[in-house]
Amino acid sequence: MKKTLKILNQLVQLKIIDEYAIAGGMAHFYYIEPSVTYDLDLIVNITGIENSLAPLEKLYAWAKKNNYKTEQEHILLGGIPVQFLLAYNELITEALNNKKEIRLFDEPTFILRAEHLMAIMLQTGRASDHERLIRFLNESDYDKNMLSDIIKRFGLTEKYKVFLDRING
Repeated sequence: MKKTLKILNQLVQLKIIDEYAIAGGMAHFYYIEPSVTYDLDLIVNITGIENSLAPLEKLYAWAKKNNYKTEQEHILLGGIPVQFLLAYNELITEALNNKKEIRLFDEPTFILRAEHLMAIMLQTGRASDHERLIRFLNESDYDKNMLSDIIKRFGLTEKYKVFLDRING
């Protein structure tokens, strides 16, 4: 993982990507007990792709030039399959803009905040997201006021109420 983080930071230095934040299952490891995941999901920002039909083209060209293997949508970096995801809605964009800087394996890196991850899980609504959201509510140290604010601003209040009613019986 350390090697992967070094490569990601190099991608920012080389201006292949502008910024990134760890999301998905790997981000959950930072806040709650681990669950199964096999890849590293990143939310990324890349400038100059507004009119591009292949927004990650520059990234995949860099990978090919530097002999990094690809498997479907993943690029293998330091032995870890990494999926690069563009911020695809306003909640994800805000989450990336408010990422948290941390150190993992003595490498600086960025991660989505717990409150944004929780709102994204609620918005996405898959069964695995609901299971993880329950664990976040019970295990993580999150700011309840911040989560409430995010839920309200992104129109998730009713979804959250239904979710809480379902888990509380």
